[in-house]
Amino acid sequence: MTKKERLKVLIAGLKEKDAGKTSLALALLAYLREKGFNACGFKPKAGNSVWYDYDIVHEALSQGKLYGKDAKLLKAASAFGSMADTAMEEEFINPIHRLWAEPPLVATITQIPYFILDRVTLWFKEGVRNFVVENESLPVEYRCNDADFENLRAKASGIYRVRDLNTLNVLTEEYYDLAIELAYKRMVEQHEYVIIESYSDIALPWKGLKDLDAVFGVKPGHISVYDPDKYLTAVQLSASTYSKEELATSRIVDLVKPIKEVRVPPFRTEEMVQRLKEKIQGLLDF
Repeated sequence: MTKKERLKVLIAGLKEKDAGKTSLALALLAYLREKGFNACGFKPKAGNSVWYDYDIVHEALSQGKLYGKDAKLLKAASAFGSMADTAMEEEFINPIHRLWAEPPLVATITQIPYFILDRVTLWFKEGVRNFVVENESLPVEYRCNDADFENLRAKASGIYRVRDLNTLNVLTEEYYDLAIELAYKRMVEQHEYVIIESYSDIALPWKGLKDLDAVFGVKPGHISVYDPDKYLTAVQLSASTYSKEELATSRIVDLVKPIKEVRVPPFRTEEMVQRLKEKIQGLLDF
């Protein structure tokens, strides 16, 4: 592999929660950095709960931002080389972030998820624009103090308030995929490696993702390596059947067998990234 190449790696979770995606992404970034490559992490969509993640939520909101722990870790791991310029922000690593209420239900009447707000960042050439999408259909008992969001609202280029599913869907179609594509295009242009982390157990973090060079599926104790072309073909086949749903990896891995599997024993938190890094050479054979 030469340094002129632009390589894209997808890491997808093989279980819904705590699959180990971010730990593997951090290990891969550390490995590539040591090899002299300019690599960047990318988590197109992320979300966290104001109740379970209040420390990082408070930290972000105090800066007029909204991001989670994963984006912060990926940003720190990606800050390498001459291309790590002022664009290397959490909002670049993670262009869409959702702040969830508790419990994360779907409203029976409106069919809108119980989220508090979304932060959507568009990386235009002429400048960055942050939009805030607020869920005004959220029952009062699940809302937060408005004062917590004053800095975020003050720095936003626009604020959209949604009360029905149709309005939310229109905003999603107009801005969300565009936000991801703008950041991704810029990231691929600037970095030799882009490590794309999906969310939850979703097989593909956005529909426009293609031309992958490697796909890793991860769950506790296990990393599976998939042929990227066969993986994307399986996603396309499944999408034709489940066109209105986000595809879980469980539907994809039934259609495509891994070309390599690596067992991973449990590690202590403080040694996780280093020990996973030792497994990377066995995963990268392209």
